[in-house]
Amino acid sequence: MMWLKAETARTRPITLCLLLVFVNLSTVTSVGEAARSRGKKRLPGRNREFQKGGFLLHPSPTEDPDPSSAPVFVEEPKDTFVVRNKPATLHCKARFALQVYFKCNGELAHSRQHSSQQFVDPMNGVRQVEVSVDVSRKEVETYKGPDKYGCVCFAWSSTGQIESRRAVVTIAYLKKHFFNQPLSTSIQIEGQISLQCLPPEGVPPPKIAWVRNGEIIDTSKETNFIISNEGNLLISQARLADMGNYTCRAENVASQRFSETAVLTVYVNGGWSSWSPWSECSNRCGRGTQTRKRLCTNPAPLNEGEQCDGESVQKTDCTTLCPDVREDDKAIDGRWTSWSSWSTCGLDCKHHRRRSCNNPKPVNGGRYCNGKDLATGNCTGGMCRAVRDRDVMVYGSSRAEEAHSAESDTNIALYVGLFVAIAFFLAVLIGMVFVVRRIKEQDPPMHIGDGSEVVPVQPDLTQNVLSAQPHLRHGSRSDLNSNEKLGLCVTYPHLYPANIPPSPAQSRVPLLDTQRSQTPSSVEKLPQSESSASGPSSLSSSRANSIFGPEVPSGRNSVTSAILPPNLDIECIAWKIVTKAGARITVPDSGITVTIPKRAMKAGAKEEIYVAVLREDKDRPRLTDKQTLLSPVIQIGPPGVALKKPVIISFQHCAVVDPDNWNVHVYSSESSTEEENPAWSKIVTLSEETINTPLYCQLDSRQSHLVTDQLVRYVLVGESRPNSKALKSLTLAAFAPTLHSSVDYNVRLYCVENTRAALEGVIQLEKKLGGKLIDNPKSMPFQDGGSNLCLCLEDIGPGWRCKPGANYQEIPFQHVWSTTQNHLHCSFTLEHVDRSLQTIRFHVLVYQRGIQAHRQILRINTDLREKPPPSPAVNLSVPLGSTITSGMGNSCVVTIDPPAEGFRLSSEVRKQLCAYLDPPTTKGNDWRRLAQELGVDRYINYFATKTSPTEHILDLWEARHREATALTDLMNFFRVMDRNDAALVIERDAGPWL
Repeated sequence: MMWLKAETARTRPITLCLLLVFVNLSTVTSVGEAARSRGKKRLPGRNREFQKGGFLLHPSPTEDPDPSSAPVFVEEPKDTFVVRNKPATLHCKARFALQVYFKCNGELAHSRQHSSQQFVDPMNGVRQVEVSVDVSRKEVETYKGPDKYGCVCFAWSSTGQIESRRAVVTIAYLKKHFFNQPLSTSIQIEGQISLQCLPPEGVPPPKIAWVRNGEIIDTSKETNFIISNEGNLLISQARLADMGNYTCRAENVASQRFSETAVLTVYVNGGWSSWSPWSECSNRCGRGTQTRKRLCTNPAPLNEGEQCDGESVQKTDCTTLCPDVREDDKAIDGRWTSWSSWSTCGLDCKHHRRRSCNNPKPVNGGRYCNGKDLATGNCTGGMCRAVRDRDVMVYGSSRAEEAHSAESDTNIALYVGLFVAIAFFLAVLIGMVFVVRRIKEQDPPMHIGDGSEVVPVQPDLTQNVLSAQPHLRHGSRSDLNSNEKLGLCVTYPHLYPANIPPSPAQSRVPLLDTQRSQTPSSVEKLPQSESSASGPSSLSSSRANSIFGPEVPSGRNSVTSAILPPNLDIECIAWKIVTKAGARITVPDSGITVTIPKRAMKAGAKEEIYVAVLREDKDRPRLTDKQTLLSPVIQIGPPGVALKKPVIISFQHCAVVDPDNWNVHVYSSESSTEEENPAWSKIVTLSEETINTPLYCQLDSRQSHLVTDQLVRYVLVGESRPNSKALKSLTLAAFAPTLHSSVDYNVRLYCVENTRAALEGVIQLEKKLGGKLIDNPKSMPFQDGGSNLCLCLEDIGPGWRCKPGANYQEIPFQHVWSTTQNHLHCSFTLEHVDRSLQTIRFHVLVYQRGIQAHRQILRINTDLREKPPPSPAVNLSVPLGSTITSGMGNSCVVTIDPPAEGFRLSSEVRKQLCAYLDPPTTKGNDWRRLAQELGVDRYINYFATKTSPTEHILDLWEARHREATALTDLMNFFRVMDRNDAALVIERDAGPWL
């Protein structure tokens, strides 16, 4: 019995194992039969039975392949759609799992919806289980839960259980009716047109494609077509090949819909050809008529295009002088004589003959013979061969002599050229030796650094030196004053007084030459401020004496950047090292700021961007008599920088904005600063933009913003519209010398554009001339129409007098309206008649002839005993965008706030706002409404062609709105638009106190 029990104990595990194998084989056989009955192939593996919609976990496997490994998902279920009656299928795959199953909306999936496969990787022995589940349309429709229908995959093993992401199942559909369909239309050749298409509602949102004549338009290959963010088809320049039938196609996984077909017709208006030459006079003697014709074939009208407007035939009177002959004399026409005999045959095997028009000659107004008087023909009868054989030896010897002579001439020319080259080389060598000796004789080199390193710098004293006339270079101040006593308008004020040495700030001229700046020896020590996040240290002390006070400076690496163009004044330039984080670069005391948005630069790229104000007269464009300059000349660079997004250049303009009076143009130039006559070209006229326009211009009341990706030179030019008289604003600034004589007192009155940059240029010039501002600058409107600018000296205080007739001056209208000079001014001179009175008081009345309403008065009251008398402070408290004050007001012309650094919207906030506002909505409260609320919807197609219109609108908003309440105003705009989701994004990021 004991032996039997022992045998039973030893064989029990073997029996249990055999029983388990038998049960598994039975299960696999039943599953295989079931699979074959459904016509499906399954991989070998375990298959669990279901009961009441769930898995039966018993009997559980006795062994875990790897007890230490937790289940890991290889594939998680993804969001999918139920298309028509076809169920959606979710897939899930996991490793190290004994069981994988789905739960849909918290309930186990029904057994008939599952298919399971499991296998072991033969390479690593890891077990994988794959399960899929089908979700029918009925299940999704009948589900009434708070969320969308969704399923979660679970992977189970003895070590634990993991859960996948929730996959959402949605019923896909696409409705039939389009909200907006294209309409048949006609467009002139090379014109611009937009075919509208707003697709029907669908889930998922349908994708838009356009079909022309049955073929889908590939916008990547056909650059003339652009599909906007809304789905509209934009044709930049219509061609005859673009005619055809256009259909908008909307497609998603559920279906595809086609809009009604729109027929596009491209027509051509007729154009006149050139006039033909005038015909002969109809009468040989006396008065007659001449005619000329032209045809409507350049081009000919096509597709119902308009016929040419005008006459096709012109007639004019003509008169032919009649000869003084007797009445019985008649006009006799000329006739040819007989041909002469042929000449001898020439070397070219040609011979000639002639005839004359004297048989008879034309008399009494008779016509000249019609035809040629010379005939040429080939030689015949073997004469050409005989002549050639006879003249071979003669011509051969002569040609040999000519060749020898030509060879001698060539040798002489070679010797002369070699001698000239040697002489030029010696001259260059002597010049270089002379320059080296001059450098050694100059002052000791300057040094920079912190003491650890010394880098010699030879100061450049040739830059920014204002040239004086020869008779004034070595004269005294009385010479300058005597020149101004004449009472003439001086339009070239670039004169240094000989007896006033330049200040240290004037003589400190950094080296900006490109060739010298590439070496460390061209670095100059400059005052530094704290470094910004987007660039190195900034130059802030160059405006220490500016009337505008401190301003947020731009970061600068050094004054020796290789990218900076030569011949620029360091006082009017700023630059930064810019990365993908963006930056804002401000030229001090100029009101000019460049905003480089975030992600405008490529990831990892660093570029040194600069912006400068060009104050030389040669840099201004040459304008017509009707055009006028409205802004400073701005240079931004370096050229050729690859930008992923446009930059925004913000600056002041002096136009009194009225859409009905102004035609405003944007001019650009790619010329370098060294060119004397830069070439300017008109880029765009506001309100005439097309899809091919390379930039967008936003013109506000006092500010202008250029959105561009071309780093070149820009300026605004304006002209009055037909039958209109536009207004521009001028700045009037009066200056007097700090050091004056006891005999007379000179006043210079400048009339420049009402911009901060123009006024700062005058102030910097007067600092070099030793002048001081004696009254607050005033602004005055100046109207187009041909009236001169009048200046009158009035109410002169006791102790001073003006010469008779010298208290009134006029500046011609064209000098003010279309001048090519930056510092236009006039001067007045007062004589000191009572030396005991040291206070000078007078008024300067400035007005435009015939327009008394726009006059302005400058009041001067100065005590000459003050050493030196203080310059009046300019009030900068006027808010940005305020209007100019005419009449007797004392308002300041400068009305701009210093820009704040940084960006108000973070990258995450901007990304969410773009996701909300870029897709078009049926209510229209998307990016189009945002552009309307922000006032940048003048040319909405510029933003429509961008990948993310909202992002470009927000970039422009960052540049335009720098006030403290800008973020609050933007959030209120979203609420007015009924976009609380966008307003909530800003509120979450900035805080509810907004």
